[in-house]
Amino acid sequence: MELDDVFYLGKRPTTLRLVLGLMEDAETSLETYRWAVPALMRSFDTNDFQLYKYVADVFNRKGLMPYAPGKEKEDDSTETTTDKKMVMNPLVLQSKVKMVLEELMNLKDAKGEKLFCQKNHWWAVFRLFVEHQVGNIRENRYKEFIDLINTIHLDHVNAELDMTTLSNITQDIYRFPFKKWEYNIPEDASSRWMTAYHRMYIIADMLDRILIEKGF
Repeated sequence: MELDDVFYLGKRPTTLRLVLGLMEDAETSLETYRWAVPALMRSFDTNDFQLYKYVADVFNRKGLMPYAPGKEKEDDSTETTTDKKMVMNPLVLQSKVKMVLEELMNLKDAKGEKLFCQKNHWWAVFRLFVEHQVGNIRENRYKEFIDLINTIHLDHVNAELDMTTLSNITQDIYRFPFKKWEYNIPEDASSRWMTAYHRMYIIADMLDRILIEKGF
């Protein structure tokens, strides 16, 4: 993350230092979101994982959800996530899961291309569904996960979901809880592997926030 890097906002040159400063000093969530967008796009363009995490940390410190400007985090005294899962009937669950995945499928990178675009990106979805107990999905229950996805009838899927690809999650670091991925990066990881990891991490992080926003 080079703070004095110059890039363009429209036709106006600016520095990363200025953009991040304006984001941190913003007094409203909408203003924070406004300055976070070019910073995030910069992280996608340059595969700057450190910059992406920095932006996420600023949102966390401010108690904001990056994908819902103007909304604050729910008070801890409200109904717990576990309680919501217990009373959620199958039709409500399917509806909410469909909204979550359609939002994920529509996310784009800095080049305007779909962020979720490969079969193995379903690893991130499976991992986060296990951790959020979406549909009571558990470790290694790949068929139950696939059945859940099939029941919601997504209008569009960016990459096919199949048992063979999904079960291969056991061969990579994505079998670990999401928060532990960065601690299990191979020491000999190639630049190509790190580029793929960076995208997978962003997909998982965005999905994590979307799930929380939708009440999972």
